Amino acid sequence: MVILALICNIVFFVCWIMILVKMFKEAGALQGIIGIICGLWAFISGWMNAKAWKVEKIMMIWTAATVAGIVFGIMSGAYSAE
Repeated sequence: MVILALICNIVFFVCWIMILVKMFKEAGALQGIIGIICGLWAFISGWMNAKAWKVEKIMMIWTAATVAGIVFGIMSGAYSAE
């Protein structure tokens, strides 16, 4: 389970980078810098502009990787408080 959670985190990171590149191109440097500082901003901005930027598939993969990473992390006990 830990390996699956790690794979999901890698996919999450790659999708984040792809959206950051798109943010710098489409929304400008300020939005891109905010997306670097706050990943949640990049995620929300990606969904808000998914159709305009044509990144619907990337956002779906990013969302699925996020949910799956949390589930696999919980199943493997990575978030246990011991």
